[in-house]
Amino acid sequence: MGNLTNKQIHSHIHVSQKQASALSNTMGAGSGRSPCQIAQMALAAPDEKSHPLVLSFIRVSSAEEISRVCDASGIPVQAKNEAISEFGKGHHDRAATILVAAAEQKLRESTRELSGQAGGKRMLKSEHGTFMRAYDGEWKVDLMRGEPRDWEHWYVEDWGSKVVFKAIHSPGRFLRARADGKVDLVPTHPNECPASKWKPFKNSDGSWSFLSIHGTWLSGLGNDTVCCMWECKSSEKFTLPWW
Repeated sequence: MGNLTNKQIHSHIHVSQKQASALSNTMGAGSGRSPCQIAQMALAAPDEKSHPLVLSFIRVSSAEEISRVCDASGIPVQAKNEAISEFGKGHHDRAATILVAAAEQKLRESTRELSGQAGGKRMLKSEHGTFMRAYDGEWKVDLMRGEPRDWEHWYVEDWGSKVVFKAIHSPGRFLRARADGKVDLVPTHPNECPASKWKPFKNSDGSWSFLSIHGTWLSGLGNDTVCCMWECKSSEKFTLPWW
């Protein structure tokens, strides 16, 4: 599937008035995200806020809507079915607990696997066959067509439950997600720049996806642009060849 604009994504996802009201009370009315997106983010990057967000969503949603969010978040089928079963019994808190626990386990497994398999000297190859390129002398990135060279070489560093992408150039510069959806390079150390840390997720096809601090996904588009998107689709999946 191709990527949608943020406006198209909002119109594509079903949002009931009851859902919007309930989740805006939890997330904040100015979040600018649909209830489905909020719940999906809570499951994609679980933390101490995830349970109340997922619970608020479950209380005003149908089983079909819960199933769609689970599928989009990569929740295992068994956990999804157990949660929907509890939802059908009216056990909303139990359903939320099952989903958040499954999301936390998925994140732990993805992080361990990335540390063991994908860390070190890597390239980021998009579904379009292009490679992410870090410019020398400019704070920009894009996608390069053809055989990769030095500028397409990255160091993938493990930072606990997150990873950092460090360009090959000196002095050091790191891949950063901006709140406006753009992606650039910064010289700031990751300890002082949370936006340069990404949560890794292993996809069922063996590719990897990376979630930013803003709840958006690292994306490599067909027009050679590197940016962040709200949904994780084909352009948000990367393979990581060694260099």
